[in-house]
Amino acid sequence: MRRGTKTRSDSESPDLSNMNHSTDISETTSILEDGATPSSIASSSHSKKEAKTVKVALPGVKKVQSAVKKKKSTPDLDVHKEITKCREEGSTHLDLSKAAVTALPKELKELTQLKELYLYGNKIATLPPEVGMLKNLETLALNENNLTDLPDTLVKVKNLKLLDLRHNKMKELLERLSLRENKIKDLPSVIGNLVHLVTLDVSHNNITSIPHEIGKCVQMTSLDLQHNDIPEIPDSIGNLREMTRLGLRYNQLSALPATLANCTKIDEFNIEGNNISELPDNLLHCLRMLNNVTLSRNNFEHFPTGPPKQFSAAETFIMEHNKVHKIPFGAFSKAKYLTKLNMKDNQIAAFPLDFGSWVSLVELNLGTNQLSRLPEDIQWLTNLENLILSNNLLRVSKSTSFLQNLERLVLQSNNLTTLPKSIGYLTNVQYLSVGKMESLEQLYLNDNDNLQVLPYELALCSALQIMSIENCPLNSIPAEVVAGGPSLVIQVILHFNLSK
Repeated sequence: MRRGTKTRSDSESPDLSNMNHSTDISETTSILEDGATPSSIASSSHSKKEAKTVKVALPGVKKVQSAVKKKKSTPDLDVHKEITKCREEGSTHLDLSKAAVTALPKELKELTQLKELYLYGNKIATLPPEVGMLKNLETLALNENNLTDLPDTLVKVKNLKLLDLRHNKMKELLERLSLRENKIKDLPSVIGNLVHLVTLDVSHNNITSIPHEIGKCVQMTSLDLQHNDIPEIPDSIGNLREMTRLGLRYNQLSALPATLANCTKIDEFNIEGNNISELPDNLLHCLRMLNNVTLSRNNFEHFPTGPPKQFSAAETFIMEHNKVHKIPFGAFSKAKYLTKLNMKDNQIAAFPLDFGSWVSLVELNLGTNQLSRLPEDIQWLTNLENLILSNNLLRVSKSTSFLQNLERLVLQSNNLTTLPKSIGYLTNVQYLSVGKMESLEQLYLNDNDNLQVLPYELALCSALQIMSIENCPLNSIPAEVVAGGPSLVIQVILHFNLSK
């Protein structure tokens, strides 16, 4: 029988389905060997009707028995001829095992029909990047070679079900492992044996539990668990003291372990899209290097407890879509680097008394709350560029005229009956949204050098008598219309939007 062109009998084919001491991981790809894997490997797959079962051999367990039947070496095999024959015959199976192969030719990329490629028992030190073009490949046997790494292009092989890397020269250097966007349900406890793991990405799967053994991966700096179905995080997470990033977004978490406070190097904390109602006491204060904090879309009714110093390094704080009633006095008094604050869609009824001290803010979003009064102290927030206060009960303060850097002002769905003349001093405003103001009689927007667009809602202000738009470019409206005055401008705005 000719090698490389026809499927072997059962007695000749390597038995890759009976690997002992292995862990089944549904709908993913094995990228591990006993002792090691490359320093950077990624595996992803799209949703498929056909379920995949993958054998994963991990370091630290008893050695896996040979996945192939012993066969005689054939060092005289012409690799180029075998690849040519496979291409010409359209075979989906190619066996180049035990052929003393040291390198694979680039024409391997032409075998896009391949489903099985056996290269075990050779002397291959490097796998060519062209392997990433074998889009239909399902089985890749590379055991018993001299591999120390794998090409990044391997992630393009979306149909890969089994990757055998046992008995190579990768030592125990697994540092980065990505299994995102698969259908993994359980993370095996033997993950704790990957003691050199630095980054682990198992996001966008169906994982329902994290093993306690994750705490053994003490060198880990990045752990991405977002978009799964995880209900709780084990206390052992506190052992990962080198961790700087922890992704927990969109899971089923109702609480976090207090031991997380040990991970003091975390600089990004994001738990958006869970069921959490409170954080462990002083957790944010212990995570003293936090730059970005996101608590959105949870069940918080109260602002996180802790001293003002807990936000001393924070640049962004996002807590939208919760049930918070108030921002405590002094909460951001030490947040001298805070530039973005987003607490929209809560139940906040009033600004804290020290509101005027938030002088570093560039973006403030308190839309969809229950605010009825805008304090005069807003005049001190001179760095503000974006101010969003829509869906409240507000009347605009004259002090907004001091916000000379303001570029975006959103006020729709409030209790506005008029806009103060002082709004005309906001010379950097580029976007203004005021919503329906049926009682608005006077609007002064003059001398806004950057104002190019007027909101459609102005056409709905039936009581509007005076609108000053002198020295506003309004580039979206023809110059002859602007020259015709406010009445003509409003008519054009109304006509344009009705014709859409």
